[in-house]
Amino acid sequence: MTEKLLELDSVTKRFGRVVIAEDLSLTVSAGDTVGIVGPNGAGKTSLFGLISGDLSPDAGAVTFGGKAVTRLDAAARCRLGIGRTYQVPRPFADMTVFENVLVAAQQGGGLRRKASYAAAAESLERTGMAGEANLPASRLGLLQRKRLEIARALSTKPRLLLLDEVAGGLTDPEVTVLVDIVRGINAEGVAVIWIEHVVRALTSFVTRLTCLYGGQFVGDGAPAEVLASPRVREIYLGGDLNTSAVEEVLVEENTVLEQEDQGK
Repeated sequence: MTEKLLELDSVTKRFGRVVIAEDLSLTVSAGDTVGIVGPNGAGKTSLFGLISGDLSPDAGAVTFGGKAVTRLDAAARCRLGIGRTYQVPRPFADMTVFENVLVAAQQGGGLRRKASYAAAAESLERTGMAGEANLPASRLGLLQRKRLEIARALSTKPRLLLLDEVAGGLTDPEVTVLVDIVRGINAEGVAVIWIEHVVRALTSFVTRLTCLYGGQFVGDGAPAEVLASPRVREIYLGGDLNTSAVEEVLVEENTVLEQEDQGK
């Protein structure tokens, strides 16, 4: 039986009259790949805050690795194995790439001396950034900054990696590179929850997709099924989801299924 890694049990969070999360429940197992979509303002990043400890729920419970973490702050949860990225990469511009990752390993992961240096070097290798280790972070382009953001999270030795729109602003070839990096991380056993507006990035990687709207999950299942859901499509009409991109994904999914049927 697959180990339950993360559990949200009836988590609720409000800011005044604004509902961020309404009685949300979610279970993610070790090694899972979960994508989260939803229009702007749906509460996706706030959901990550509730998981990582940047936000405290008004009600409900958060469990990680079988341990109650609801009352733990972000630093404590990071040391338990929850790593995350942020929508807008903000590296320490005056530090080198390696120094940025080293700070994350030491301050976020709680690693010291040789262990922190080894974790920093390993995360740069895994994200393809080893060649830029001695460059000032201020000289990095967008793709490199995205890679650095992932490398910083990886250096904390996570069991769960939260990716917040890391494909945003990238070209199609750059998205492909990023997906390959994340796929390699997941292959090593790290569970991934990925918030993204670039739908193709998610559908090429995740095995499960959920849609967040109004602080509630309105779709959860196989990516093609969720994207084909009338409710999910209604939410996105005229919104952030590119409907032509969705059609391409669904056609591609159907083609794969047809080819599998013909091969039987």
